[in-house]
Amino acid sequence: MRLGSKRTARKASDALIEALQGFTQEQVAIRDLLAAIGDRAFGLVLLLFALPNCIPGPPGLGSILGMPVVLFGIQMARGRAAPHLPEFVGRRTVRRETLLTIAERGQPYLQMLERVCRPRLLVLSTRRSERLIGTVITTLALAITVPLPLTNFIPAVGVAIMALGLLEEDGVTILFGLTVGLIGLGIVIAVLWTTAVVFHLAFG
Repeated sequence: MRLGSKRTARKASDALIEALQGFTQEQVAIRDLLAAIGDRAFGLVLLLFALPNCIPGPPGLGSILGMPVVLFGIQMARGRAAPHLPEFVGRRTVRRETLLTIAERGQPYLQMLERVCRPRLLVLSTRRSERLIGTVITTLALAITVPLPLTNFIPAVGVAIMALGLLEEDGVTILFGLTVGLIGLGIVIAVLWTTAVVFHLAFG
C-alpha cells in the first residue's frame, strides 16, 4: 500500500467530520487528532492539518497546525511509512468546535474535488514520487507558518489539494495542488521581500 494513499469507500471529507465529532472534550490534543485518523496514512493527516489554514480562523491557528504539516512533509520526504509527532508538538491543543466548524465549512469544497478525482498518472503515487512530494510539502508548510496576514492561505490550499490527490491516487490533482502551492509560495516570498525592503527604507 502506498504511503500517501489508502483508498476506502469512506471519503476524506466524511472521515474528517467523523473524526472530529468523536471528541467530547472542549480542547483536543494534536496527538489525539492524529490517533483519530486511524490508518489512512499521510494523505488524510495532511488534509486535516492544512484545511484550517485554507479557511479564516482564529489568529495563531496557522502556526499551531502548520508545524505538524512541516514534520509530516519531512517524514514523507524521508520515506517514513506512517506519520508521527514528537511529544512537544502532540500535546498542544486546539478547540474542538473551531476545528469542527472549519471542517464543516470546507466539506462542500472537498466533496466537489472528490467528485472529479480518480486514479490517474499513477507514477506520482510511487514511493519515489511521494518522497519528492514530501519535500515540496515541507517547503509549502514552512510558508504556512510565516506570521504574516493572508500569506498562508494559498500554500495551505495547495497542500490540501495534494493531500486529496494522494488519497485518491490522482496524479492530475497532485499536479494541480503543486501548481497552486508554488503560486502561493511565490506570493509569500514576494511579501517577505517587500516587507524587508520597506523595513530597510524606513529604518536604514
